[in-house]
Parts: sequence; C-alpha cells; structure tokens
Amino acid sequence: MKNVIVVYILSLFSIELYGQQIPAKSDILSAYGFVENKITDQKDEILFYSYQNGETKKQKLVLYLQGSDPSPLFSYSINEGKLNKYCFLKGDFQALSDEYLYVAVEKVGFEGLIDENNIPKPKIYQKKNSLDNRVNRAHRTIEYLDSIYNFSQIIVYGHSEGANVGARLAVECKEITHLGFWAGNVLPDFFDFALEVRKSYYQGEVSASAAQTRVDEIIAEFTDNIATDTANVEMEGYTNLRWWSYAEPALFNLTQLNIPLYVQVATEDESAPIESAYVLPLEFARLQKSNLSFNVCVGCNHSFQKKLKKGKVENKWREIFTNFIKWTQENP
Repeated sequence: MKNVIVVYILSLFSIELYGQQIPAKSDILSAYGFVENKITDQKDEILFYSYQNGETKKQKLVLYLQGSDPSPLFSYSINEGKLNKYCFLKGDFQALSDEYLYVAVEKVGFEGLIDENNIPKPKIYQKKNSLDNRVNRAHRTIEYLDSIYNFSQIIVYGHSEGANVGARLAVECKEITHLGFWAGNVLPDFFDFALEVRKSYYQGEVSASAAQTRVDEIIAEFTDNIATDTANVEMEGYTNLRWWSYAEPALFNLTQLNIPLYVQVATEDESAPIESAYVLPLEFARLQKSNLSFNVCVGCNHSFQKKLKKGKVENKWREIFTNFIKWTQENP
C-alpha cells in the first residue's frame, strides 16, 4: 500500500467571530511544539500529530493511544475575550530526549479546528468508532513512520480504552518492541460492570436481590442487544458496534505477546476495576511467561491521581511515564 504524507498548515489569517479571533489550528499545535501530518490513500485518511525535540534523526518512536473520550487532542476556547489553547496530551513528550519521535493519532471525525465549549460528536465518528478502526489507524501510522526512520524501538502505550487498542495492535503490528497497558479493562467491560454491582452489594449499598437483578440485566443487555445489533446507538452515546468490539478481552491479546509488557493499574480505579487486572500476573505465571512488568499505583484513580490529606491531590502520571521509558531502556 502506497501512502503519501502531507504536512499541512491551515490558513494564516484568523476569522472574526463576535469580535473575537479564532486561531489557526497550526498556531495551537505550534504552541505545544507539534506538527500535523496526514496519511492518505484510496480507502481512508489518517491524521496524526508528531513532536520532536531537536533536529537529529529519530531512533525511537513513542506512540500514545488516548482513552474513549469523544474529543479532539487539540482545541481552543474563547472565554470573556481570552483565547485558551488546549492539548489533551499529558505533556509526556516534554520528558523525552532528542532520540525520540512522539506521535498521537487523532480520532476519526475530530480532524478540524474544534471549540472546547462546543465539541460535536461527528456522524463519521459514530459510524467508524470501533476497536478495529483504531487499531488499523495506529498500525498504518507506525508502518509509514518506520518506513522513513527505521526505528530501533517502537514503543506504544495506551491509557483506558487506548490500552485495549494497544493490546490488539501489538499482536497485529510486529514492528512494536514495547507495550504499555495503562488502566485498561483486562476483561470485557460488561464483566466489570457486573463486578461493580457485586462490589456495591458487599459494601451494603444495594440488597442481594437488587444486585442480582442488575447483573441479570447487564448480561441480557449484552446478549440481546450488543452482540446481535451492532448498528444502533444504545448505551451512553456509543453504538453497539463500539461496545461489541471492545468486548474482546485484552487478556487474550496480552498473553499472546512475547515483547516486554508494562502494565500499570491503580487500586482506586473507578473505570477499570483492579480486581479484574489481577488475573494478568496469575495467567502469565501459569503460562510461564516472564515478559510482564505488573505495576500498581496504590491509592490512585483512573488518571493516576492520588488523594492526599486536606483535599490535596498528587498527580502520579509523569512519574509513571518516566519509569515506563526507563523500563524500555532497561529491557531492550
């Protein structure tokens, strides 16, 4: 497949709206040091953003896969006459040396310049949003960049939904040398939904009969709707196709990998229960696989934030990322 990459810069002039100026998207990207890139072919277009520190040829690729939020990686807002520029990325790119190229793939439908105060949910996003779509877009981005740079390491890390994307991607994309699986659902979402209901029962929040009724509803919802009708929007604004595709257990993909695997979980994760994640070290031990690094952030939530005394919060994300990159260097 022959791909053509185009780095394009939007118009240099700004548009007046109610007396305020809307910035060019390139201005927002450049504020964070990113460049917009586009891969095109007859079937699809893929937009990705790249960041590099220095001008030396990059030896290693770090590709980030964000979670499930239907929102752009870069956006803006104008509030009370003040222009605000936003970058959804956590700033990990700033911690990398000049041997790395940092890349993030934009989700389909969010390629344009988007106002943070009015984020749409594009029809094309709803139509194409699935595990297969995200894996394919990331895979093609890696293949294209590797054809240019011939990287010595290709490091992928995904958070939340992005972790599950990374698990399948690493099975399909043999160029990947290291995988970070952060705060992902090791078992299907619907198992974790049922698990959360049972936890509510154990905590005395619901009765035994009410808990079982809700679990039965969860099983029926998947069996009767999600697995049989993948076209319609059914749950929390997502299509059944989206829910069905992510019902594939990440455990199945992760246990196929022989490359170094860095799993990061959190004890207070409200979206991906740590109870499900404990199956990973046990299954790797059963299979006598030694490529797993299983890391637990005690007291941290889904975003690796830890509550401290007097309402203070400690953000552990950057520390985790730094440890992750150090681990890739120690496990070539």
